[in-house]
Amino acid sequence: MASGSNWLSGVNVVLVMAYGSLVFVLLFIFVKRQIMRFAMKSRRGPHVPVGHNAPKDLKEEIDIRLSRVQDIKYEPQLLADDDARLLQLETQGNQNCYNYLYRMKALDAIRASEIPFHAEGRHPRSLMGKNFRSYLLDLRNTSTPFKGVRKALIDTLLDGYETARYGTGVFGQSEYLRYQEALSELATV
Repeated sequence: MASGSNWLSGVNVVLVMAYGSLVFVLLFIFVKRQIMRFAMKSRRGPHVPVGHNAPKDLKEEIDIRLSRVQDIKYEPQLLADDDARLLQLETQGNQNCYNYLYRMKALDAIRASEIPFHAEGRHPRSLMGKNFRSYLLDLRNTSTPFKGVRKALIDTLLDGYETARYGTGVFGQSEYLRYQEALSELATV
């Protein structure tokens, strides 16, 4: 019996050592992975920084230009005038499957309208980075040519815009025509 218990305790010791080394290896892998993960989240990453062997003024110029990238805002035209999808829209009898084209036309119509979205003469016909609803409501409340615009007209226009841009429901030809009519009426004011 005594020799059996010694053998059993020896097996226990080996198992404890094996489990201990397994836990140590797993912890090492986990810690190394976390360190690499946080290093990748840092600004430049764990790799060689931009402009590593460059002169100081070139490094500064690179940093200045990289910081300007965040300020670039561009809203592309969604549908060109000669887009083939517009021809499909005009020829097809089933208009329900082309709702996304009416949405794209509605968003492009804002840029094509004669409403002056510029501030201090910069960027005519652009409204990038601003809330469209608050911009038009501000225009209505200030002393601009838009002061006499009815609230219902602006609400119709903005509801159509939000439905076209963010809505999940149907935005077909009738909704687009209603939106276009409100936009053209606002442009004439």
